[in-house]
Amino acid sequence: MSLREIEYNKVDGFSKLLIDYTKNNGQFSDLITGFASFDNLKKQISHKSKNYDKTFREILVKEISSQYNDIDLTELQKSNIKKLAENKTFTITTGHQLNLLTGPIYFIYKIISVINLCEKMHRKYPKFNFVPIFWMASEDHDFEEINNFYFQGSKFKWYSSQTGVVGEFKLDSINDVINEFEKYVSDFPYSNEIIKMLKECYTNSTDLSSATRKLVNTLFSKNGLIIIDANNKNLKSLFSDIIKKEINEKVIFNQSKKSMQRLNELNYNIQANPREINLFYIDDGKREKIVEMKNGFQSSNGLKKWTSQQILHDIDTSPEKFSPNVLFRPIYQEYILPNICYIGGPAEVAYWLQLKSVFESLNITFPIILNRNSALLLDKRLIDKLNKLDVSIEEILMPEEILKGKLVKKYSKLKLDFTNLKQNLNDQFLELKKIANQTDKSFIGALSAQEKKQINGLEMLEKRLLKSEQKIHQDKINRVLKIRDKIFPGGKPQERISNFSEFYVNEGISMISLIKNNLDPMSHKFSVIEI
Repeated sequence: MSLREIEYNKVDGFSKLLIDYTKNNGQFSDLITGFASFDNLKKQISHKSKNYDKTFREILVKEISSQYNDIDLTELQKSNIKKLAENKTFTITTGHQLNLLTGPIYFIYKIISVINLCEKMHRKYPKFNFVPIFWMASEDHDFEEINNFYFQGSKFKWYSSQTGVVGEFKLDSINDVINEFEKYVSDFPYSNEIIKMLKECYTNSTDLSSATRKLVNTLFSKNGLIIIDANNKNLKSLFSDIIKKEINEKVIFNQSKKSMQRLNELNYNIQANPREINLFYIDDGKREKIVEMKNGFQSSNGLKKWTSQQILHDIDTSPEKFSPNVLFRPIYQEYILPNICYIGGPAEVAYWLQLKSVFESLNITFPIILNRNSALLLDKRLIDKLNKLDVSIEEILMPEEILKGKLVKKYSKLKLDFTNLKQNLNDQFLELKKIANQTDKSFIGALSAQEKKQINGLEMLEKRLLKSEQKIHQDKINRVLKIRDKIFPGGKPQERISNFSEFYVNEGISMISLIKNNLDPMSHKFSVIEI
């Protein structure tokens, strides 16, 4: 059950941009189509309808159906794929890297956010169809980012010497990590179930893309989720003209400047700096940047070279070899899908905000950008411990140093807050300055110096008392901090470290429904769920 929904600015670990964005701050108006609301999503349907090539629908249905050849579909999935051919059908999309066993649990929250929003939109606007899409980042080549997951603080890592796009990695060596994990979780109630799932998905698949599809499908097929692997010749053929534009005109590099300048004016960091050409070339087991040279183009390793005409010819004949980077992928996605909303994490929200001016220059509809649900899963034992220690959920989510200070004041029998004393001192010096103004104004400087000295003295005394009281109550404070370490493993929010298996081993597949039923994609708040 959901225990709390808490504003992001009261939870440790979230960026200023994300906090401001979830408050629907008007300063973002130049960078977005509109904030996520039912009215704005309805408007987005109209925008996308006018600006989407309807001939893409038939190709989408054909390619998606082909990708599901060896997977049994639920009736809802069959219906959703079929509906993609209809002009009244729109998608809501999220995407992610092919993390081993899904990686951090926010992977699960992203997909649940998409499914829940589709369901809400269908209830609100029943004349339209809304299909939840998971876009697999199968072309990514950063294996070190995706080859591991954490279970209760222990890291499980898949070792492989393969290179290139990770979706094509063979799974011959993956049994080692599965066997290691099986031994580790053997005593949990649902360990057999999750190990069976792992083996069926990973050991019965030819590559990482197909294994990830099977795993995500096992968890979300009943919700009608459709998974797309866009590393596909026919899908990229739809996009070839835009690929050529990037080669010829450096579209992202030139056209993102307007949005990036606005972000700089608002004092936000740029999440991803564009290159002059935001494409990779996939060939011979490698994914290399494409760079412009004096007489044409080449891959960054120098093994492939083109004249200007040759590269345009290759884009026409072998579009599957041209791979968008993190900033070009959103354009590919929104160009080929009838999409109205993209749901991503804080980092994704940040780099999508760099792109509206690029979309406008290409006459592609910029989607509504919605931050995914963020959550903390707390078991009853931890909640009981917090209650016994007189610590609220809001307090345990504070930055550690602030929490320590609150705990010392909470547990101490002394009055350790000198705010009133400092205010009284300020008031007294204000009166003295008024008298000095009427007699000898030269005393004002001396009074100000004395005031500062007295305030500093009080603050130093306050700190010393807090430190002394902290020692007295250290045992109790340490018990609270030990709980906080479980909630913030390695100093980071649970959702960015812990794998869903931590909770699955005790709850089974029902954990997915439990989380789903307690998350609202339109709440714009951090959720705490008892599990």
